[in-house]
Amino acid sequence: MINIFAALNYTKERQVNFAVFKFEGLARAWWNVIRAKWDRERTAWTWLNFVREFNEKYLPPLIQEKREDDFIKLHQGTLSVSEYEIQFTKLSKFTPELIVTEQRRMRRLIRGLNIEIQEALAAAQINTFTEVLEKAQRIEIARAQVRAFHAMRRGAPSGSQGAGRR
Repeated sequence: MINIFAALNYTKERQVNFAVFKFEGLARAWWNVIRAKWDRERTAWTWLNFVREFNEKYLPPLIQEKREDDFIKLHQGTLSVSEYEIQFTKLSKFTPELIVTEQRRMRRLIRGLNIEIQEALAAAQINTFTEVLEKAQRIEIARAQVRAFHAMRRGAPSGSQGAGRR
């Protein structure tokens, strides 16, 4: 939604109006209570205030803590780099203080990558989060190609491997 707001140059009040436009049923009832409270207390109609109220209602502290823990414990494991980055991005919104700068965001992403990708990235000159992703994906592809090559060589008949080496 934030990208939509930026692209359409929405004012702070319009951002909130856009978000609540689609509310129905219980969500609409909740919003009517919040809107009345904001009018009484003269609360500014900002996205930040809206998200705070929304999270207070629909993201209880226990769930927030679970999401934070999930982010802290996140590792690539069997995921592709792309799949890992999607999970990283989804969970990172619950711990903005851990990725407050580009450098911290990059370090946190790298720390969760599989060790062989971390090792290959160690000597790379990397300046942005996008560069980390691109280089990690290239390493992943190259390593898959090497594995496929070795698997093909192991699967080839023994006479064809050494035919050129006499």
